[in-house]
Amino acid sequence: MEPLLEEVLSYVINVLEEKRGEFSGFAVCPFVKADRVADQLFMKVYDNEKQSFLSVAGEFIKSGKRSALLAQVNGEISGDETKSYQQFINMLLTEAGYGNIGSLCFNPNDELNIDGHNPRSLAPCFLINLAYKKDLRKGHRSLKRTNYYDKMPKEYLEYLGVKK
Repeated sequence: MEPLLEEVLSYVINVLEEKRGEFSGFAVCPFVKADRVADQLFMKVYDNEKQSFLSVAGEFIKSGKRSALLAQVNGEISGDETKSYQQFINMLLTEAGYGNIGSLCFNPNDELNIDGHNPRSLAPCFLINLAYKKDLRKGHRSLKRTNYYDKMPKEYLEYLGVKK
């Protein structure tokens, strides 16, 4: 495994899978562990100077896995640009006929936090999570029935598009 992917895997295990009080005792990302343990997490280094995003998305789709984490290695993206970059990726996916896939971006430059804890800032690089929208919707619905979002400040909820 490439050294950067080892760092990404460590981030998944030690940050995203960690149960935290800020998330009401849930893991930061409650669904990633199941995908990782079942070998359903596609991980790849993505260099946008050497390959197109859509070719990497195609590799994920061909893999048959449920979700992906792409480690984007170049192009510094400010925290203020994360959401618009994520929207751009989602537009690319839709225009390419992959409208059943959605993206979530984790930027180490993001400043979103809950009670001072900012898991995005701990990412080893800019990460693009790809998942099937049906799975994202199902996960969102299940979390809304819990207290997962209870401690999130208004700006974090708005960023995630969560209505309380």
